Amino acid sequence: MQLDILAFGPHPDDVEISIGGTLIKHARMGYKIGIVDLTAGEAGTNGTPEVRRRESLAAAEIMGAAVRDCLGLPDARLEATEAMLVPVIEVIRRYRPRIVLGPLSRDGHPDHQRAEQLVLAAAYKAGLRKYPAGGESYRPPIVLQYLLGSYRRPDLVVDITPYYEEKMRAIAAHKSQFEARGNLETYVNDPAFLYSIRARDIFCGSLIQVAYGEGIYTEMQLSIDDLMSLQERKRMSEERRQE
Repeated sequence: MQLDILAFGPHPDDVEISIGGTLIKHARMGYKIGIVDLTAGEAGTNGTPEVRRRESLAAAEIMGAAVRDCLGLPDARLEATEAMLVPVIEVIRRYRPRIVLGPLSRDGHPDHQRAEQLVLAAAYKAGLRKYPAGGESYRPPIVLQYLLGSYRRPDLVVDITPYYEEKMRAIAAHKSQFEARGNLETYVNDPAFLYSIRARDIFCGSLIQVAYGEGIYTEMQLSIDDLMSLQERKRMSEERRQE
């Protein structure tokens, strides 16, 4: 199966929190989306790998993901080593995504930082014919990133307004992480955490005059064939603002 979009997350729930609305939107548009959790989240305060796997599959169903895999790399011990690169390369070669989405880490979390390095390196090395990993060589034509951590102005903003409550349902599927009752107290099961996610998405949406948005980051030089199409996009944005 070839995927249109393959999103990588360091832990179960990172993708939902950061870019879930964008994935839901594209799934509803008919694109095949997939999610790969690099770790099972076994080092987290709450939840076991088995519980977190069930929760991640429930979230994937809400999102309409065609695939959700877990590579089982060691939580809290991610490193950008050749040994850890191989399974990431192999999953890229298996699904041959048209777009790879990986994390852009700005929160100081070591796993998030290493995950950024792993995904970028794997997306490149997956295209090397002689690289010693399984599968036929394949380099994704587009590699984009989503933000983990403190705010940075995005290069692109995706309007996720019609899909926002579905995004929040997908996040809520990770009950071991976001329900305080019966779990040890953490910063993510404090209600203020989800308020901060909503506030961030409202702010990103405000950049394009919509209710909710998610930021996309890229080092690629983007191209456009018709400058006049920008005028049409601006008109649509202004119409949304007046509604």
